[in-house]
Amino acid sequence: MKNGDKEMNRKDTAPDAVTSGALDGTPAALLPEKKKKSFNGYYLIAAFLIPFAIMLGVYACLGKHPFGNNSVLTLDLQAQYVYYYEAIRRLLVEGGSWLYSWERTLGGEFMGIVAYYMASPFNLILVLFPKSMLADAVMFIQLAKVGAMGLTFAYYLRKTRKTSDMQTIVFSMMYALCAYAIVNLVNPMWLDAMVFLPLLVLGIESMIRQRKFILYTVSLIAVFVTNYYMGYMCAIFTFIYYLYYYFLVREELAQNQKAQTGGRLSRALHSRGFETFMRFAVFTVIALLASAFMLLCAWYSLQFGKTEFATTNYTPSLRFDFLDIFVKMLPGSYDTVRPNGLPMIYCGMLALLVLPLFFMSPTISRKKKLLSAGVLAVLLVSFSVNTIDLVWHGFSGPNWLNYRYSYLFSFFVLLMACDALRGIRKIRFGKVLAVGVFVAVLVLIVQKLNYVFDQDTKTNPLDDAQCILLSLVLIAAYMIVLRFLKSDGMASAGSFALAVVVCVEMFAVSLITVTDEQMDVGSVRYANYLSSSGSTEYYDSYTGSIKRIESVVNEVLEKDQSFYRMESTVYRRLGGVNEPMAHGFNGVSHSTSTLNKSVITLMDKLGYASMSHWTKYLGGTPISDALLGIKYVITRNDRLDENFYTVAASGPEYYEYIPSSATIYAMQNTKALSVAYGVSPDLLAETEGFLYPPYYSGLDLQNRLINAMLSGVIDTPNVLRGIYAPLDTVDCTHHARAHSHSYTDENGETQYVDQNYYFIDGENGGGTVRFVFEAEADGDIYAHFPGVLFSGMSTECGLYVNGRKVSDYFTNETWVIQNLGTFEEGDEVEVELRFENGDLYISHASSYYFYYIDYAALNAAFSELEAASMYVEEHGNDFLRGTIDIPEGQELVFTTIPYDEGWKVYIDGEQVELIKTLGSLLAVETTPGFHEIEFVYRPDCAVYGGMLSIIGIALFALFVLWSRSAKVRRIFRRKDERDTHFFYYGGDSTTGWLLEDAEMRAAMAGDAADGPLSESADVDVPQEAESEASLGGDASSVREPSEPEDEAVPTDDAVPTDDAQHVGESGENEDFSAPENSEDDTPPAGDKR
Repeated sequence: MKNGDKEMNRKDTAPDAVTSGALDGTPAALLPEKKKKSFNGYYLIAAFLIPFAIMLGVYACLGKHPFGNNSVLTLDLQAQYVYYYEAIRRLLVEGGSWLYSWERTLGGEFMGIVAYYMASPFNLILVLFPKSMLADAVMFIQLAKVGAMGLTFAYYLRKTRKTSDMQTIVFSMMYALCAYAIVNLVNPMWLDAMVFLPLLVLGIESMIRQRKFILYTVSLIAVFVTNYYMGYMCAIFTFIYYLYYYFLVREELAQNQKAQTGGRLSRALHSRGFETFMRFAVFTVIALLASAFMLLCAWYSLQFGKTEFATTNYTPSLRFDFLDIFVKMLPGSYDTVRPNGLPMIYCGMLALLVLPLFFMSPTISRKKKLLSAGVLAVLLVSFSVNTIDLVWHGFSGPNWLNYRYSYLFSFFVLLMACDALRGIRKIRFGKVLAVGVFVAVLVLIVQKLNYVFDQDTKTNPLDDAQCILLSLVLIAAYMIVLRFLKSDGMASAGSFALAVVVCVEMFAVSLITVTDEQMDVGSVRYANYLSSSGSTEYYDSYTGSIKRIESVVNEVLEKDQSFYRMESTVYRRLGGVNEPMAHGFNGVSHSTSTLNKSVITLMDKLGYASMSHWTKYLGGTPISDALLGIKYVITRNDRLDENFYTVAASGPEYYEYIPSSATIYAMQNTKALSVAYGVSPDLLAETEGFLYPPYYSGLDLQNRLINAMLSGVIDTPNVLRGIYAPLDTVDCTHHARAHSHSYTDENGETQYVDQNYYFIDGENGGGTVRFVFEAEADGDIYAHFPGVLFSGMSTECGLYVNGRKVSDYFTNETWVIQNLGTFEEGDEVEVELRFENGDLYISHASSYYFYYIDYAALNAAFSELEAASMYVEEHGNDFLRGTIDIPEGQELVFTTIPYDEGWKVYIDGEQVELIKTLGSLLAVETTPGFHEIEFVYRPDCAVYGGMLSIIGIALFALFVLWSRSAKVRRIFRRKDERDTHFFYYGGDSTTGWLLEDAEMRAAMAGDAADGPLSESADVDVPQEAESEASLGGDASSVREPSEPEDEAVPTDDAVPTDDAQHVGESGENEDFSAPENSEDDTPPAGDKR
């Protein structure tokens, strides 16, 4: 239907509708009659399914399961997140507390992991898949999020710009498959923010224009709850976008305010501005309150050491050249996710081509161009200036995957590109062609400059075929398509061709990006990991890696249902540190960004593999295992120290397709202690080496720990006996040195200590450090070479025993207590550290590097500790209940539970004060005798956060009810509001209803906008209204049975001289104008008919 015909029909019908209502005399008769609406949201289905299908096609081409034998699990998705998915699925299916988990390093709060990694509603998909298909479930979650991004972006475009179906689908594809989304499929917890961002922005516009608040509040809550980190970044952008949009429409709003209330325009400007800001602030606070449970739990989690994870440099500096921004907007411009990576801002070549046209379009107001340029400038400066970038990242620099807010740039660029394309028919094709030529020339210049991403090392060059050539081909294709769009006879074909070209581009670039990322960081077969690069020749399914030890683990869990810890030396992949979460047993291995620094430090001091944010069950001794309650070890070796271990279970190592004769054993440590046991209160004074420097050998610290536990109880000789071995060097020199190190004690005072160490100078490029000694008893001999306290870092070595290489040393996982093997008394042992380059720094704060176990002393010590151990009668994720018999001299109940103020400990029903021991573990004091003891985990963050969330939700509900009550709104109607006619927003235009009845005007005040309509004006009566109930309501709307529902949120196009006209006005290029059968049939914004 031509626009002129629509206008004529409206003029003919509107007065009749109003007149008939006036004759009837009832308010209901004044309203247009409702018509049944047919479903008109097929574009939303397409916006979801097309990106979903494109990404599925990419995975099919790459042989991802079920299309091949590869997996979507890459980088941290395979190293960390897949284990968290295992844990979340177990909780969803089997139940249990979400507050605490024993499956991380000795135990720890779990809501921090949930709040950062696992709070997405998409994770409910996990319960639809069996455990054996978890990798497939993860892939489906990725695809669902990609589809949801397209859907919400399409919904936003249609609501604010009345774009055609084809245009809506085109831009939703570009958003859902932008570089940030594709690259961060390996970090799916960040993608929920991209799903909710369009709804959040739509909510801001609704709030500013129509005083609505539901969509904004709900969307902001969703962003905060699903990932607080992304929520923080979205909150910053929300404020930026609020300022942008308010100043875009403030004059129009002020004019309407002035018409309603009278007075001067300046007063109306201030009045409406203050009102709008207060509404924005109030509902932002309500969203924060409603999200408080998750936010406070996340904040509490960060207090355990994440904030100290890295040293932050706030000195301002420029991080890259602005030519890099242009290059990163080209297809195939993936560089790296490593620390030197650039922003991932590619969002389609079409967006880059039409972005300059935004500033040339005569349909877009100068004010909008300036404000939009300002938003882009803020984001670009944020990328470039180090200090501002740190603010966006929560004042802590990211570890890999830089510029984690860069999706905001892509989102805003696509909005500008959409506006530019809508006005393409108002721009001479000569200008369009000039832009295409200019971009093509820049691409050729980039090629001529032999551009490389890493300017410091002059490495990682731009690929000519997948970037330069592809860019030139796409530029040519889009120039042809845009020419068709401007042609009267080819507009429909042009719009279809545009959609096809965008589909092909997004598929090709997504395929290139995923391939490049896998080449950068390594990919894996279908969830089978035997090496960090993911290459494997043996396994063909996710179940193959899980079931390798599953039968043995399940056998142990079924036979022994008491509380204990278990660990494994059989891993899904080298470097794997989350085996406990994968299999559901209590353990010490774990890796997460929501780390507990003090426990990681303790594990390191005791000689286990630990660093920064992870711990792994490597190193230690049977003694430290027993002290920590590690009762079972899953291993391929059944010949562990027979003084400690017996075989508890065994079974064949599971291989899906390849038979194996390997056997997996569950070895039981017969001396493993309970989670809590009585020790001497003198342990509280044992701080040297645990809390403060110097660095002792982990073996020496184990001696000190047991001696302190039994101080005054028995005369305990060292359970680990040192073996003296002089240090000698070959082809290098060594020097004994001391380094003065400062630290702050528990009283806040600065103390100094000398760190004694050996400096081994590899002056000739390498050398050998040699120790020779005799075994002093039958049994295993252990070695530990501790580091030093300053920046000197030892180079990697090979550890050799009697000429045979036992292990590497001084690497992340090997700088631990090493078992050198089993020897007989009198055997000569030669230990060598061989290195090829660099230097070595080895502490000699302890007198010995080599130790063996004195079993007589050990048995005497552990018999005392075992007698004072807690008997656990009941246990769960967040509680322990049992009894304990405390003898004289062991009144301190020492636990291997990490210290956490969320624990409440009750002895004989009385809550007791928590004590921190060894700088990391929890203890309480009691009296000698038999006691009932209970541990319950109820952190204040969960209690108070829950209360604040209830308050926030209640306030939100009250506002919703208030906004829905016509009677209440009439009572609280502004006294300065004059009786007048009201505007009613409908889509992109402002149409008026002549409501003469005073009561009806008051009832409709909420749904009406802010300006009067003259009685001589033509009247448009909407024949069909949209329902907004599914995504939000009006802060002041009325929903009477016969009342029309709210129309879509108008854009700034209603501002005079702005981009008011849809492309294809006057019947031209209908494929890129508002569809004739869309939800609303109102004329374009700014139309003065």
